[in-house]
Amino acid sequence: MKEQNIHRMTLTIPFTILHLIDEIIDEKLKDGENKSTANRTAVALDMLKIGARVLKKKREDGGNQDISLDEKLALIADSVLKTELRVDSMFEFANTKPQDIDQRMMNQYGYDVVKKKFSEVDYKVNYFFRKK
Repeated sequence: MKEQNIHRMTLTIPFTILHLIDEIIDEKLKDGENKSTANRTAVALDMLKIGARVLKKKREDGGNQDISLDEKLALIADSVLKTELRVDSMFEFANTKPQDIDQRMMNQYGYDVVKKKFSEVDYKVNYFFRKK
């Protein structure tokens, strides 16, 4: 008998993946495939092979293409600063009676002013994180 290069393993599969495997099996059975090729083990092995090929291809194509830490921090800083501007503007208008809203307040917290401050935040965040 010829020796095969097979390594047996036991894997724990989450229920969400198991549910997906069962859906794939149902589709295969509806298409007329028999139970010897449409079972949990065969489908899980196919998914494992596909995943291994994808990871191998990803590694060969230059590794991890995720965003850098600086890009993540820039995104967080941008979001925090813009949220702060929105909240300040909303609370200022919420705590003011409609008859008390004057031009000074509109010049400080109005839509156009907040929009201009957003562009300033974009510039400052981009400048800071590009400089590093």
